[in-house]
Amino acid sequence: QQTTMTAPLVLFDDKTNNNFHTFGTITTFDTIPDRLAASSLMGTSQALVPQEASNAGPFDVSIEISGNYRALQSAIDNTRDGGRIIVGSWYGNDDVLLKLGIEFHRSQKTLQTSQVSQISSALRSTWTKERRFALTWQLVKSLQPSKKLITRTVTTFKDNKNHINDAYTSLDKGKEIAVSFRYK
Repeated sequence: QQTTMTAPLVLFDDKTNNNFHTFGTITTFDTIPDRLAASSLMGTSQALVPQEASNAGPFDVSIEISGNYRALQSAIDNTRDGGRIIVGSWYGNDDVLLKLGIEFHRSQKTLQTSQVSQISSALRSTWTKERRFALTWQLVKSLQPSKKLITRTVTTFKDNKNHINDAYTSLDKGKEIAVSFRYK
């Protein structure tokens, strides 16, 4: 099984909590070289620029988490027939232009949304908030992203959100790989 993502992601097996290697090939795409390097450092199989997507796929599952409609279109285009595209991005109230013509219709691909603050009702009884929290901390301790990815910590106060905007601008322009926020 091949999975494509637009940012680094770790997947776990529900039964064994084994890391992502049980899922086969994981390919990430980004336009910023430092983020591609970070993705490789975190253990992805391939870290490529978006222009290489058509040569790397087709993928069984694509997860779009960039918030860029072009990345979503690429995920749709490079997912195999019958495959799944999981949309983890939030596009706000913006209109998104996608090509969903006859080729998409016949491909029987599934578009599925993912929302991090809630879990589907089918999984709520087994994946409680406590279990998700415990797994998250297990991942943080195992992967140690602060040692590998975070390039700076932004301390901000309720009344001053300019620091947050500056951090997100730096991330968007590729000046930072990851930023942590400390709220006071």
